[in-house]
Amino acid sequence: MNLPTFTPTHHHHHRKSIPHPTTTSPSHPDIPRVVLPNGPDVRVFCRADSDLSLTVRDGSVVLAPANHRDPFQHWIKDEKFATRVKDREGLPSFALVNKATGLALQHPIGETQPVRLIPYSAGEFNQTILWTLSKDIKHGFKAIRMASNVRLSLDAFHGDKDHGGVRDGTTIVLWECWKGDNQLWKLVPYCK
Repeated sequence: MNLPTFTPTHHHHHRKSIPHPTTTSPSHPDIPRVVLPNGPDVRVFCRADSDLSLTVRDGSVVLAPANHRDPFQHWIKDEKFATRVKDREGLPSFALVNKATGLALQHPIGETQPVRLIPYSAGEFNQTILWTLSKDIKHGFKAIRMASNVRLSLDAFHGDKDHGGVRDGTTIVLWECWKGDNQLWKLVPYCK
């Protein structure tokens, strides 16, 4: 199978170096390549502020001002297991793999903990990187939930109005789903 690859051409000085899962190109064995899954290249943002996008910064998953040129804000929606792994409501699973790092969004160790990043492995089944989208909650926004526990969803930590809202650097955690704007997300394809 011919998988798409991505080789970063520049690095941002404010980003911590993250090890990439790599293979080498047969024509250039000295140049490592990140093996990315097939799937749409998407921007992920929450209803609390659509001008902020999900990104990888310093090894963490946070919100940042939207910038379509920033590869750390591009996510591949991998639906390889969508027909075989569904949540308890029958909705299909997917993984989110960061295009710049090749790291997959992983469930944290528990509720209220930050989500984690782990190397994506194309040939390996890993339940801890599978998520589902709820049905539409508000104007096309949906909860992104653990495939194995739909009661827990992605949450822009303290991003509700009572805590001052979301901002640049807001940490993404797992929280009991209460359908607040900081828990409602859209995955929108980037134009090619």
